Amino acid sequence: MAKFKFKLEAVEMIRTQKEQKMLEELSHAQRVYQQKIDDKKAVLAKKQDSFVKKNELVSRDASINEIRLLEDYIIGLNQSIIRADQAIIRARRFLDQGMRNYILARRERMMVDQLKDKAKEEFRIEQARLEQKQLDDLITMRARLNHGPIDNEEEIAS
Repeated sequence: MAKFKFKLEAVEMIRTQKEQKMLEELSHAQRVYQQKIDDKKAVLAKKQDSFVKKNELVSRDASINEIRLLEDYIIGLNQSIIRADQAIIRARRFLDQGMRNYILARRERMMVDQLKDKAKEEFRIEQARLEQKQLDDLITMRARLNHGPIDNEEEIAS
C-alpha cells in the first residue's frame, strides 16, 4: 500500500509556524497588559497609603508644609494613575490586535488541515478502489487458470 504524501506540506508547515509565532506574540501582549494593570494597582496602593498618612498628619496637627507636600505627592500619583490608564488602553489594543492575528493564523492553518483531511480521505478511497481492482483481477486470473477461458454463455448465465 502506498504512503500518503500531502502536496501542500510546505504550506502546512509555514502556516503552523505562523500560528505559533502569533500565539507567542499574543502571550507577550497578555503579559504586557497584565503588567500595566499591576503597575496601576501599585500606584493606587501608594495613593491609598498617602491618604492614610495625610489623615495621620492632620490628626496629629502636623505642619502645613508636610500636609501640602503630601497633597502634591497625591496629585502626582493621580497623574500617574491617568498615565497608567492610558498605558492599559494601549496595551489592551495590542492585546486585541494580537488576538485577531492569532485567530486569523489559526483559521488559515485549519483551512490547510481541512484540505489535508480531504486529500487523505480521497487517497484512502483511491487505495481501497485499487485494492478491490487487484483482488478482482486476481480472482479472474484464478478462475481462468482453474476453469479455462470463460465463454460468452457462462457470462450471460451468471
